[in-house]
Amino acid sequence: MRRRTHAAALVAILGLGGAPARSEDPPVPAASDRAFDQFVRKTLADYAVPGAVVAVVRADGTAFVQGYGVREAGKAAPVDAETRFQIASMSKFIAATAVGTLVDRGVVAWDVPVRSFAADLLLAVPYASENATLRDYFAHRTGLPAYAGDLLVEFGLGAEELVRRARFLPFDHSFRERMAYSNYGIFLGQQAAARAAGLSAPQLLAQAILAPLGMGRSGPVQAALFEDENRAAAHDLDGSVMAYENVDAFSGAGAIVSTGADIARWMRMVLAGGTFEGQPVLKPSTLGDILAASMVEGPGGPLRDPNAAAGLGCDSYRFLNRRVVEKNGALNGVRTIVTLIPDLKVGIAIFANKQLTVFPEAVRAAFLEREIGASGRDLQAEIRSEQPAWTNLLAIPKPPADAQPMAHALDAYAGHFESPLYGTLRITKVGDALMGRIGPSEARLTPWSGDTFLLSFPNPDIAPGLLTFAFADGAASATSIGGRTVPGTLSVSYGRFARVP
Repeated sequence: MRRRTHAAALVAILGLGGAPARSEDPPVPAASDRAFDQFVRKTLADYAVPGAVVAVVRADGTAFVQGYGVREAGKAAPVDAETRFQIASMSKFIAATAVGTLVDRGVVAWDVPVRSFAADLLLAVPYASENATLRDYFAHRTGLPAYAGDLLVEFGLGAEELVRRARFLPFDHSFRERMAYSNYGIFLGQQAAARAAGLSAPQLLAQAILAPLGMGRSGPVQAALFEDENRAAAHDLDGSVMAYENVDAFSGAGAIVSTGADIARWMRMVLAGGTFEGQPVLKPSTLGDILAASMVEGPGGPLRDPNAAAGLGCDSYRFLNRRVVEKNGALNGVRTIVTLIPDLKVGIAIFANKQLTVFPEAVRAAFLEREIGASGRDLQAEIRSEQPAWTNLLAIPKPPADAQPMAHALDAYAGHFESPLYGTLRITKVGDALMGRIGPSEARLTPWSGDTFLLSFPNPDIAPGLLTFAFADGAASATSIGGRTVPGTLSVSYGRFARVP
């Protein structure tokens, strides 16, 4: 996720004052890095990525921050160390460190029930409501369904209303049963911690991390992207410019904007055990909790480590004999990744301005082999072979081969239906199709099988889901709708809707 807003207003709203002066200019690649630099340039061309920035960082300083290509396809302005990007779900890792500063102050704790300091945060399962901790929210183990609730970022709802609606999102597995990636869950955890400190979620990010580290070109909301012209455009798979995606509503789940030079400062702090330029930012023990394995994930990393795990806002896996901590991200037209090797106190961050490209993973794999050792496998060929699967994440699911014809005329499915989580779904017949509107979002309902339709949205980051219409007591018009996922696809259940009389 990704987003931003306007500098002077942001400083006033967040009470930051002037950003600390920078102590250094981003260095350029040293002679020893030239081969790697050439690899990055070739890989950028191979994947037809318009522009990218790469930051290689060590605990004692930045090795280099280098821009590649252009901010926008067809234009000359280059990407440089100060080019702003939406960093998408990389934000989660930074949000965890921001909450960590509150843990250090004793305002909150990782393993205390969140209800003890956020009484209004209720989940659909009472046991989870009473026992879920910040560790549960940040390691995606609350029981919230994967990606469910993401549509809410488009509704313009305030933070308090987003918290209130969480109680209406049904679980699809048990509390702490397994990891299920939840943007909504990260927001709920960050919001609860921020409120305990008397802050908004964006204020927490700005005051706890961005300002103390002198990340003067970064911000917690999308508006920062537009403070000047040095920003990366979002590009679709075909290289055309696409609209930026705004996920400000979910804050640290994906809204941070940053640059290569700025993210290098945050990386230095993490690699140095929580200190930056001699000043403590996080206690080593708190940082250790963030990086530690908190939930089994299954195979992960370039070598498909079977014991990959979720940390707090991050992931970890083994690469040969070293533990690697990582977080990647994707929003419309941008891909990001940050990869740290804590034992070696070195890391890399890669931002690319293209939709769902595996370019960041390709560069990260080369970096790991350079720093840790050759894997004995052709990782570049393996990663290239994964590109179609990434691209297919945007594909609209197809009806099953044994699909049944529609059981009713289109008019029977039209009407207004209400959900406590999403509000009103308005379904209308337009020609020979059904269209929907839920909140401010337009949607299409495509026949799937019988009384079931596929609900899909123009925004490719909003997952589709199946809606099955029910007709009570032989009614001529549908009386309710039940949601479910499409097996084997990246989809969500949109839950239950009742017809509005």
